[in-house]
Amino acid sequence: YLGIIFISTIVIGFNIKDSFSSIWVALQQAFFQVASIITTTGFSTVDFNTWPALSKTIIVILMFIGGCAGSTGGGIKVSRLVVFLKAIKSEVMSITHPRSVQKVQTDGRPLSNDAVRRVLCYLGAYVIIVLASILLISLDGKDMTTNLTAVMATFNNIGPGLNLVGPTSNFGDYSVFSKIVLMF
Repeated sequence: YLGIIFISTIVIGFNIKDSFSSIWVALQQAFFQVASIITTTGFSTVDFNTWPALSKTIIVILMFIGGCAGSTGGGIKVSRLVVFLKAIKSEVMSITHPRSVQKVQTDGRPLSNDAVRRVLCYLGAYVIIVLASILLISLDGKDMTTNLTAVMATFNNIGPGLNLVGPTSNFGDYSVFSKIVLMF
């Protein structure tokens, strides 16, 4: 979790350095926005809508990741992401080495197949709900970035999104139907 925050801050900080008076101010702003998005605090000190595409893409990825296990913050959670990636690795190893026994482990302890299945089912349901929500609110004719980040901002309880729902905007342009979908 801290590694994700650190790497995201460094990459965004150097990507936006030309927008600020010094690299230190850029790193400070990057750190605040990264922390605000990944913890789903929802505060903004700058309009990150004006940042380069790389920085905005990282912000959207952080919207998906969310907080740590046990956090009240939204998102998939880092622990589920780790289990998911380890399950993929285990399946690839099983395919390439069919006679080997692969167990997904976290903190040095093997996870039960049932625990891995629950994580995968959760992620599957998460993706289906996000995609269905994006499809439903796209009836309003907004661009893909606005729709994607509007769904991510509301589904993960983040606050701001990008474009028309960015840190200096709001969700007022959406229809009543779309607002109901976003509230769900």
